[in-house]
Amino acid sequence: MKPSLPLTLTLFVVTACAPATPPPTRETLVLTGSAYDRGLQHGTQLRSKIRSFYTTLMTNSLYPFLSREQPDIATLLKEYDSEKYQNGKFAYELLLESAKNLERNLGRNARDEMRGIADGSGLTYEEVLVLNTFVDTTLAVRGIGLAIRQGRAPVIESVEFLGLGSDGVDNSGDGRADETDEGVLKPYDPPFFAAAVEVDVRTKLRVVFSDPDGVDPQTVRVRVNEGLFTFGDPSLDITELDATHVQLTWTPPEPLPAASTVTFVVSAGDKRIIEIPGPPRASFRRDEELVVTTRGAGLSPKAISRPTLTDNRTRPPPFTVGVRGSRAAEGPLLAHSFALLDANTAHKHTVALVHRPDTGPSYVTVGWAGIVYGISGLNERGVGVACNPSDTLDNSVVGSVLDQVADLSKAKLLASGLPVGFIVKRVLEKASTAQEGADAIAEVDPVYGWNCTVADAQGGLEVVEMDSDVFRQGQSGIYRYGPTDRDASMRRYSSLGDDDVITGSSFTRNVDDSITLTLAGQRIVPQRFWSGFFFRSRRVMDNVTRRVQARAEPIDVPWLEGLLVEPEVVDRSDSMNAVVLDLKNRVLHSAMGTVPATNSPFIPTGLAQ
Repeated sequence: MKPSLPLTLTLFVVTACAPATPPPTRETLVLTGSAYDRGLQHGTQLRSKIRSFYTTLMTNSLYPFLSREQPDIATLLKEYDSEKYQNGKFAYELLLESAKNLERNLGRNARDEMRGIADGSGLTYEEVLVLNTFVDTTLAVRGIGLAIRQGRAPVIESVEFLGLGSDGVDNSGDGRADETDEGVLKPYDPPFFAAAVEVDVRTKLRVVFSDPDGVDPQTVRVRVNEGLFTFGDPSLDITELDATHVQLTWTPPEPLPAASTVTFVVSAGDKRIIEIPGPPRASFRRDEELVVTTRGAGLSPKAISRPTLTDNRTRPPPFTVGVRGSRAAEGPLLAHSFALLDANTAHKHTVALVHRPDTGPSYVTVGWAGIVYGISGLNERGVGVACNPSDTLDNSVVGSVLDQVADLSKAKLLASGLPVGFIVKRVLEKASTAQEGADAIAEVDPVYGWNCTVADAQGGLEVVEMDSDVFRQGQSGIYRYGPTDRDASMRRYSSLGDDDVITGSSFTRNVDDSITLTLAGQRIVPQRFWSGFFFRSRRVMDNVTRRVQARAEPIDVPWLEGLLVEPEVVDRSDSMNAVVLDLKNRVLHSAMGTVPATNSPFIPTGLAQ
């Protein structure tokens, strides 16, 4: 057997052969030794970038951004009206309190690595701790604030496509025609698939909104494919049924396209004007998407693929694609598009970290200066992992409120569990197979909701959807599936066949992630009722699925890189990195360092010795 190359030489050989030049904001570090040693090397070599990242992202961007949630949260939790959280201190104090609580679950190695970064960079340990734990806490707090705002906005009570109950066609795909509730969604439940199929091209849409403060008719809007209809348009009849209900009826000014998929997007605002924080504004229902097919399309509701919208109102959230076997040209691959918050800052501080610990496998992650983890990565055993945030009110921060429900006047938002980046590190440090990686995820309590895809060089491929299970719904908040698994209707969860899986930022198996209840006047509901990710995630997954399905040849690294740069799947503002993991060859291909990340070339970083 030939002697193996040292990792540093292998890394040099792989990256030096790349024809593209990485952006100057991107770094690649090889870290060796104990956890503290690796942290110290990280902190010392990226000292200026770490300090810059903390100042520009946390102090100048995230703290002001998160502080905008204070007025909404204080309506439920009065403690955040106290002096301690005033004068711009709300975000830092909230994140620090949660960081100290999360620290107990991180383990000695993680704490040592962060102490090394602090000693090398000159930041305090508390600042490094906050920098490494803020993502999950911020997502949970942002989610609570968003749910509160959506709770104030108009509710859709019913949706009806008129005339479907007497058109002689099976519009629901259940094998029966002209049922009394054909084409009616009442009570309204945001649909995962098509709302109706085989509708007439002259079908009218009727929606009833309600709000205790009244629905403002002038805010009602309907988009049909690329056409926008607002108050005063002759195609839109808006009627105030009473003080709290408004009914809209949309009549097509011209026939809908035949044998086609049509997307309706509806929204409305209420009559109550919120003054703080400014500017004064109403509470608006998020854009609700309703997809139908017109007569002649010949598709069942679950076979509908959402068309791409070009209204520039929404951006594609994160997604992953895993392929193996017949779908993969030369071995299993895992691709990841990650977007969250750039704030004109994160892209200037990107880094690929190659870890060579004293014990355990070497591994590489892509992330940011001062942060010990990435949201995706690969180890030398051929195991790769990539995670996407999935909004949920079944999270540890909501759990902390439930624990304090006896006296909400003193209750605080406090995160607990293990942040997702440390879950990624756990997989890479422990796993030799995808199943072991999924097992490692299933053993921990997550802070927030995430969808993680784990794959290995032997063809193992598994998805783990997780929440904090604060409502004790079973399965400890862990929902696992692979390409061959199916739901009760025998539909694959998110695969075209046995050798692929496509996931986004909405739950696919854990669809009822939260129970429905009212807590101190605030309604708790599953993610599909309030998350801004929900419809966007379903749409980007459908877009990616169409592209994978249309690929006749087995998929390789260049094709996945091409997929990740397609404009329809890229968040132009907050794209943070794009990654293709070549599991067989132990090479991570990553684009980062610009906005969007896919404006940068894909640079390979190898682990094979």
